[in-house]
Amino acid sequence: MSIANVPLDFNGLGKARKTVAPVATELSALSGCAAFAGADQTTLQALGQACSVRQVARGATLVAEGSVIDHAFLVLRGRVRAVRRGESGREITLEVFRPGDLIGDALLAPDQPLTNEWEAVEPTAVLVIPREAIFTHLRALPELPMTLGRMLVARLNRSKDMAVALALSDVEDRVIGALRLLGRQEGEGQEVPEGLLIRHRPTQQELANRIGACRETVSRIVSDLTRRGLVTPQGRSLLLSKRLVTGEG
Repeated sequence: MSIANVPLDFNGLGKARKTVAPVATELSALSGCAAFAGADQTTLQALGQACSVRQVARGATLVAEGSVIDHAFLVLRGRVRAVRRGESGREITLEVFRPGDLIGDALLAPDQPLTNEWEAVEPTAVLVIPREAIFTHLRALPELPMTLGRMLVARLNRSKDMAVALALSDVEDRVIGALRLLGRQEGEGQEVPEGLLIRHRPTQQELANRIGACRETVSRIVSDLTRRGLVTPQGRSLLLSKRLVTGEG
């Protein structure tokens, strides 16, 4: 199975190329995903044979808003964001999926049109898993229903937190909240003696998209936080001071 740039048939986005046998990349990705924990090797092998790997360029659309999809996606490399855009052109990032995350909307609501767009934040590779293949082996996937349930609850809670922040917090509080969340995310942040280190420093536009604000306002706030020593750029990383993390800033 090739991991080359394989266009797939997602509502007119191209045709998938048939493959014969899965390679280590696909099997490793499936076995390392919590949703497929407990599956035997035969099941993983069968799922791998049904999968394809798709490479998505930075800024390219994985699936367009309004599409009805019949595949789940497992992020192998890079990041995928769920984004909504208004008629004015303003946009908001609803959530971000990272390596190891399963995007299982096609399993949870197979007949519902996608209400957002999935877009690659950076050069990204995803494992494309047909819904039919998953359902064929559902009895051999004991962890899948619980994992999907936990994912749904987590996504609902993030949506609630976003709605509360938009309604009750000013822009500075939302910026700080977004930075703290990034610093505490597994695989994104790291505790260090000085505070929290965000490994991949978000751009001001990315922060603005996350909190529903304009970039100019976020830029002013980040500059002020930097001047006060609450955040410190370190190359491609960003250090959040202990004062900011604990709310003493």
